[in-house]
Amino acid sequence: MVQVEIRKLKNGIPVLIENIENLNSATLGVFVATGSKNELPGEEGISHLLEHMMFKGTERRTSKEISEIIDNAGGMNNAYTSKEVTAYYVQMLSNKLEIGIDILNDMFLNSTFSEEALEKEKNVVIEEIKMYEDIPEEKVHEENATFALKGVQSNIVLGSMDSVKNMTREKLVAYFKERYTPSRMVVSVAGRVDVEKVMAQLNEGIGTMEEAGIVRDYNGEIVINPGENLIKRETNQIHLCFNTKGISLTDDLKYSVSIISNILGGNMSSRLFQKVREERGLAYSVYSYNSSYEEGGLFTVYAGTTKENYMEVVDLIKDEFKSIREEGITAEELQKAKNQFMSMLTFGLESSKSRMSRMASSYLVYKRVRSVDEIIAEIEAITLEDIKKAAAHIFDEKYYSYTVLGDL
Repeated sequence: MVQVEIRKLKNGIPVLIENIENLNSATLGVFVATGSKNELPGEEGISHLLEHMMFKGTERRTSKEISEIIDNAGGMNNAYTSKEVTAYYVQMLSNKLEIGIDILNDMFLNSTFSEEALEKEKNVVIEEIKMYEDIPEEKVHEENATFALKGVQSNIVLGSMDSVKNMTREKLVAYFKERYTPSRMVVSVAGRVDVEKVMAQLNEGIGTMEEAGIVRDYNGEIVINPGENLIKRETNQIHLCFNTKGISLTDDLKYSVSIISNILGGNMSSRLFQKVREERGLAYSVYSYNSSYEEGGLFTVYAGTTKENYMEVVDLIKDEFKSIREEGITAEELQKAKNQFMSMLTFGLESSKSRMSRMASSYLVYKRVRSVDEIIAEIEAITLEDIKKAAAHIFDEKYYSYTVLGDL
């Protein structure tokens, strides 16, 4: 097993390093602990818009030059925004990693956030919002989270068309200065790297960033909202999301709940896939997932069905929740789910990007990098009683809610 080394830049930013000698590539990411949950009223979508703007030109380079330099080197430069994290990464051949680091340094230190580029990018993001509006299977998850969660975790990452239209350069720059600071940043790199060279280059770049000294005051409490949310839309299917309370990223029950999700709707042999699709033919797509955040979470089952059948699907979901809460699962189901998780962890080791992302995610949550062996040991130790305990915790009808989007 390759050892993870943790160093720090001169301004305190942790650098997580997994040096893999038998790879000819490397992926380096800069992670900022900020996202839609940190947005105040009037800032909806600012984290995501800022992510876009980081690629739109620096004091040294135009937007086109940023793209061309990475493309000409055969690399990839990308980013994403979530409710809690904004991440930027480059994936390069090992002997060209310094080119990618130079681009990231430039973006973080010298982005101009010009008025002209901002107006263009606001239109781009608005088109992105419209695109998701036209995809009901995507839209229902957004509407569902907004309804089922009360608090900052119900904030929509993209924001709204109105909030994006009204975003100003002053707001954008102030948010960048406040949130993109060393105490909220982590660098993660996996692949074949010259560690000393990487550290020196980072220290000359993002290692010079300073703290803003500003603390944002917001209420991070999550409240689970029960009830029914019906959204009428002209669609060919009825899109259903059924929810109950989930768990936080650090909850002791996190792996037990993930196993329950896998057994309910994680694959083609899962309970709900078999009962909803295979036995009754009520849906083409049916799956479950657990959205875990710092403050709490939401456990969701999705199904694409019909106006006539969606309530039958709701009843089937409730029945399976009740069955696992009262009767638990079988030893065979537990072992199958464990095998699935161990396979996913192992498959992730085959990609420098996956390794890089896993290290960063672990450090942001635990302030350390948990080894794959440690995680596997925790999963292996889960018992049938642990599953019943987790089911009793999340499958409580007072937390049940559902969102239905379609031609009702």
